Amino acid sequence: MKAITYTASAFVLAGHTLDAQDCPGYTASQVTQNGHGFAADLTIAGANCQAFGNDIADLALEVGYQTKERLNVRIYPKDIAPANSSWFILPPHLVDQPEWDGKTTANSSDLKFEWSNDPTFQFRVLRASNNEELFSTYGHVIVYEDQFLELVTNMVEDYSIYGLAENIHDFRLGNNYTQTFYAVDAGNSIDRNVYGVIPFYQETRYHNGLDTTSHGVYARNAHGQEWLMRENTITYRTLGGSFDLYFLSGQSGNGGSSALTTIAQFQTGCIGTPAMQMYWTFGFHQARWGYENISINQAVVEGYRDANIPLECFWNDLDIYDLYRDFTNNNVTFPLPEFTQWIEELHANGQHYVPIIDSNIYVSNPNNASDTYAPYENGKNLQTFIRDPTTGDFYFGDNWPGFSVWGDWLIPSTQEWWTNEIVTWYKGTPFDGIWIDLSEAASFCAGSCGNGRLTENPIHPPFLLPGDPLTFDFNYPEGFNISNATEAASAAAASASQSSALSASPILPAATTTTQGRTEPTPGVRNLNYPPYVINNVQAGHALGKSSIEPNATHNDQYNTTEYEMHNLFGLQISNATYHALLEVFPGRRPFTVGRSVFAGSGKTTSHWGGDNTSTWGSMFLSISQAFTMMMSGIPMFGADTCGFARNTDYQLCSRWMELSAFFPFYRNHNVKATIGQEAYRWSSVAESSRRAMAVRYSMLTYMYTLFYYAHTKGETVMRALAWEFPSDSTLRETFNQFLLGPSILVTPVLVPNADTVQGVFPGIGEGERWYDWYTLAEVKAQPHENVTMSAPLEHINVHVRGGSILALQQPKLTTRDTRNTPYSLLVALDDNGQAKGSLYLDDGESLEPNATRLVQFSYSDNCLEFSSEGQYHASQPLSNITITGLAGSVNSTGCYPRRNGGWAHHGGPQHSSMHYGGKNCDTGGFQTSYSNGVLKVSGMDKYTKDGAFQENLKLCFEW
Repeated sequence: MKAITYTASAFVLAGHTLDAQDCPGYTASQVTQNGHGFAADLTIAGANCQAFGNDIADLALEVGYQTKERLNVRIYPKDIAPANSSWFILPPHLVDQPEWDGKTTANSSDLKFEWSNDPTFQFRVLRASNNEELFSTYGHVIVYEDQFLELVTNMVEDYSIYGLAENIHDFRLGNNYTQTFYAVDAGNSIDRNVYGVIPFYQETRYHNGLDTTSHGVYARNAHGQEWLMRENTITYRTLGGSFDLYFLSGQSGNGGSSALTTIAQFQTGCIGTPAMQMYWTFGFHQARWGYENISINQAVVEGYRDANIPLECFWNDLDIYDLYRDFTNNNVTFPLPEFTQWIEELHANGQHYVPIIDSNIYVSNPNNASDTYAPYENGKNLQTFIRDPTTGDFYFGDNWPGFSVWGDWLIPSTQEWWTNEIVTWYKGTPFDGIWIDLSEAASFCAGSCGNGRLTENPIHPPFLLPGDPLTFDFNYPEGFNISNATEAASAAAASASQSSALSASPILPAATTTTQGRTEPTPGVRNLNYPPYVINNVQAGHALGKSSIEPNATHNDQYNTTEYEMHNLFGLQISNATYHALLEVFPGRRPFTVGRSVFAGSGKTTSHWGGDNTSTWGSMFLSISQAFTMMMSGIPMFGADTCGFARNTDYQLCSRWMELSAFFPFYRNHNVKATIGQEAYRWSSVAESSRRAMAVRYSMLTYMYTLFYYAHTKGETVMRALAWEFPSDSTLRETFNQFLLGPSILVTPVLVPNADTVQGVFPGIGEGERWYDWYTLAEVKAQPHENVTMSAPLEHINVHVRGGSILALQQPKLTTRDTRNTPYSLLVALDDNGQAKGSLYLDDGESLEPNATRLVQFSYSDNCLEFSSEGQYHASQPLSNITITGLAGSVNSTGCYPRRNGGWAHHGGPQHSSMHYGGKNCDTGGFQTSYSNGVLKVSGMDKYTKDGAFQENLKLCFEW
């Protein structure tokens, strides 16, 4: 084995730099036009290069104008044997493959494709309206080998691209960064590969302030891959598959382009829009690895109730299982039927329950009759597990319970088996959703390490577990030594003592691993476990088989497809399987799953959390950009482990994180064993921070639910980067210390320790935008682009409402059920023109296909508030009050001020009011009103809307 050094752009082997761009490229010929594009042959333009694999001499090129806004370029081997098709072609039944809409032609497209054979085949994609070059391989060759593909595009100076999820990195990816895609069990893997693979980016160009354009690129390929962002180029490399590129114009009907439109085009046209979530899932969730019995579960639930902090859903980690085995209950700590009864008590209180399911299945010890494990035996009978090609038997890796196997989602019997296990388990553990973990899929050893060793099961993982002797975590967040100096000193001393004891008496032998790097390409041979090109995988030696199923493991389909092709799809497949299993448990109800590994299109069946982060301020900070990439990727039900998973939090970090996560769609506190507890009620400051932030969140649940309706139906984003909503402001292109919830709510969290102020910008001020403090409704006074310093005591998070918005709100309670049963109110925040608009979507909150829905459209202009309501869903709660902020509030001698008793006094308010509800004139004399500093409050609406707030259309006008 020769010495190898990995670099970001090439490999150095025995002192020689290998550069795939030295390969000959291809020449196009035999061009054939069709109604919506053309096809051609590509022939290698010189001797085989064999840079990182075996060259494919003859390729097929297909260029298709699929829709007005989408252009597809496909390059794949011209002649593919059926048995080898999965090497190169990603089947459409696994991942959606967009096709022609039947009407778009080159003449009607937003995009234009140009190509040349000088000196070899190269192409570029332009915007048809102005010839803006969006993607160009000119000056570079295309490399196509059986284990290595490379394509280079030229980029504009100082380009701004976003996406390429999943990454834990700055929001703007920059031009000196390599994004590796290989799903991996590596928590908080900053600037490296992590759990998800969604090869899509969106680019924004500011054009020197003249205008802003946006477009997107999606590379439909599931192989291990890398995207190398460099000063003037992006290099796209994969370990196999094909070039299946989708270019999105980002243009809307008016001809302009934007990031939000580009993202919507990716979702609606390429991968599918995200699933609609059940209403209750937007409540607060509490989890921990370390809730070791029913009594602890009960104490946590009671702790939240006693502290008057909302708790919607309780989650159990591995603690509930017998010896870490899926679909079991520990009969000592979680005995049935006591455990069943406890879950039903949650349900009676309007709360919910979600347990974990790991992606591996324990293998029964063949020499121990008492060790028979039914889920394994059932799957074994159906032959549903991935196989070891060296033995023909199942692939026996290692995970929490010991030697384990994994389901083969390519064959139908695996769905049958998986559904049966989930349905059977539900009978004793009546859960409301499923948490899918380790779905990369992760294995704790290299190779099929259980071969010949199954009689040793159950085995301990080859490392210490949290909770094992000498494993307590003494790490605390930055700033802890300032806020808790004495405790920090004690923790440092205890950590040193523990490390000394562990080094003196190792409890387990060092884990074996593999660090083999690059292998020489051999003619006619594909090396799957050690490909010639080594992607920058986070695991030791960049090895693909470290901590995962090895790439040469085979499936049971007719072609024995390997994990080399399928690895990055395991998370997508197990989420799909769990989704369909839950439809059997709850027919007609929206399944709720939260998966760790995701691929493009996963949002159609699952939600996602940020994985094993740490209790650090940096981890909290980066969760915002991670969330943005999930919004782009069609997985809006996203949240980080609030207060951090690994290490210890403290009251400052946990307070700030509970506040921040209150504005993420998925809101869950979760941490690991061998650390301190971090439930929100454990510190008075965290409890108060949580109550205040949750009061804001729960009051606007209807707004968040409506945002999800538009995400589900139109591909709109839920959390939004400021740059998306204000595309003409180039100063926002790297801003991710603030964010928007939908178009209307601006959140400015504190992201550093020992601070009682925070700085933030208010986009659009000076250009017609107005912003109002959520808590006081006072209008923000700031200069354009000013970084405003705001008060931010520990229990407070700054939230502002955008002028021009109308929000339907409800009174926050301890559960979403109780919150949803309170009267509605409307908050009208006026823009510079004295106008506002908004919408509200209503249904039963859980049906997959609701029998009845209602969509309400609000508007305010010319001193009149109106709403129109369409649909059959009946929301019985009345509309109790209306608040309008941003009115002209200066005191003058004309006009009248409305008193609380319905009379009027001179003070610059409205003189008269009139209301039409359901086509009838209403007497407004019974209103209770107040007006001060530009804020008009109208209450007493209940009497007019007692049959339901939005059953009829309304128009309420004021004369000033």
